[in-house]
Amino acid sequence: MDITAFNQPGMHIIHRADEGLARTAAQVSRATSRADERSEELETAVVQSLAYEQQGLAGVRVVRAVDDTLGTLLNVRS
Repeated sequence: MDITAFNQPGMHIIHRADEGLARTAAQVSRATSRADERSEELETAVVQSLAYEQQGLAGVRVVRAVDDTLGTLLNVRS
């Protein structure tokens, strides 16, 4: 059994969050380069960035939970 397979869902979540943060960073950059500082695009991008941050943190929690569980199983088996 491939132990790394257990971490794939968590790593996928982290990867998607990273991609989303890169997209929203580009949106923020575009929105702030314009004269209108109160643009709806900027506000939307900031809210999305916060959502992607939470998504990334959730992915980290998944990876940690898998790591803790596998560690416990290995300790029990040894």
